[in-house]
Order: sequence, then structure tokens, then C-alpha cells
Amino acid sequence: MFIAIVDIGSNAIKYKIFDSDTLELKDYYREPLRLGRDVFTNGFLSDHNCDKLYSLLKRYKDIFQEQGVTTTHFIATSALRDAQNNTNIIEELSDQGINVKVISGEIEASLLKNYDFKYQTEAIIDIGGGSVEICVKQGYLYTAKSFQLGAVRLLSYSQTEQAEAFKELGAWLEQFNSIESLVGLGGNLRALMQVNEISSEFDTKLFDSYAQKYISLPNDQLINEFNIPEDRIDIIPNALNIYSYIIKETKAKVISNSFWSISDGLAQKLIREEF
Repeated sequence: MFIAIVDIGSNAIKYKIFDSDTLELKDYYREPLRLGRDVFTNGFLSDHNCDKLYSLLKRYKDIFQEQGVTTTHFIATSALRDAQNNTNIIEELSDQGINVKVISGEIEASLLKNYDFKYQTEAIIDIGGGSVEICVKQGYLYTAKSFQLGAVRLLSYSQTEQAEAFKELGAWLEQFNSIESLVGLGGNLRALMQVNEISSEFDTKLFDSYAQKYISLPNDQLINEFNIPEDRIDIIPNALNIYSYIIKETKAKVISNSFWSISDGLAQKLIREEF
């Protein structure tokens, strides 16, 4: 049997299809649809983007039926959490047979605990469009938290708002002063590694120089030579700044990238009937 998890994020709408017996990933697709542009600037999702969202999720639903998916979960995070018209959106989707569950930042962060940690002290970082979730493992203790510091959200923040958001993150990170490893989830860190031809974990002392090389390249080269998705171009520098800040605050030694995501964590919890 197959289980599908749809992640309705602030910068893209992604799905993963898993074998429910083995948790093997069978299919993955990402559609750039920046819901956060509307929500973080105006407070609500525009009619135009609502229609695009409805059409896309209907297409996903049809794909799942064609592939014989037996269980489907549509999960919405930061953008729909904050949208003033999210009740109307969820009701409209429900009328179309698509039941969306909006999860809190706390639940989103807690899903990171399902990652297969490798080090005694390790932090998993998920820099999304609307929020940043971090889970820190110290021995047998797990500490997780969500922050309103996403890479798309930062585009709409004033300098004062950015400073306050980083201050909140820094205050929380003070409790962790010697982390062995950081793991960055998703495409933002992966883009940095592609440009610098890095295929595995690397020393965090090199991070800022790698970031500077990435930022120095023109957009057309990033897109055409390194296959960086065009919709990520303007937000990756924000994500790299967040990584750099976390590295400095935690004194982490190495950093790596993983394709694992909250969808994987949610699939694990669903199969164990914990969600």
C-alpha cells in the first residue's frame, strides 16, 4: 500500500509517496507556488493564488488515484496558518473532497524528532518559506522549536523585524553551546553544496566562504549551470544567513544536507498511528 503526504508550504507545494510497509520513497514532486508572498505581505491569500492552489491540489489528488495511493494527507504549514482567509480556503477544498489539516509550528518542529540522528549532539534545521524549525538532540534529550523566520517571510520584514526575529532565535540557541553536527533539510543548503561541488558533510569553518561564492554568482549562471530552481533564487541568500547565524551561535563543527523532510516524519507517525 502507498501513503501520500502533501506539504502545502509558503514557497512550494510538494508531495511524497511512500510504501507504507517499508517507508521507501516511491515518488516526489515539487510545484513552485509562493503562497507566502500574499500572506506575509497582505495577510491573506489572493483569489488568483487560491484558484491556483485549488487546481494544483485537485491535480495531485487525481495523480494519487491513478497511482493507487490508499491514504493521503494534505498538511499546511506557515502560509495557511497565518492567512486570514484560511477558513474559507479549507472549506472550499473540503467541498472538493480535499481535507487539509493546518499544523502548528510546534507540531512541525516536533516531527523533526523522527529523523535518524547520527551524532550524540546534533541539530536538524528546516528553513521553510514562512518559518524555521529546529530540533536538537543531546544524548537522549530532544528539544524542538519553531520560529517566524522563514526565507520568504524575511522578504517582507523590516530591518527591525528581522533583528527581533534573529534575537529570539539567538536567545533560544544559547542553551546549546557545543553541537557536533548540523543537518539542513531541503533545497536551500543543497543549492550551496551544488555550486561548491560538495557531496557530503563539511567543516562549518568553510561555510561563509562557500556562501560568498554562491552569492557572487549571477542568477542566470545559478539557474542554467547549477540547476538552481528559479523560484528559490531570491530566498536562498536569506536561508544561508540563517544557517550562518545558527553555526556561530551553536559552535557546530560540521554541516550536511538531507532530502528527509517533515513529510517523512509525518509518514512515520501515521504508520505508527501516532498522529
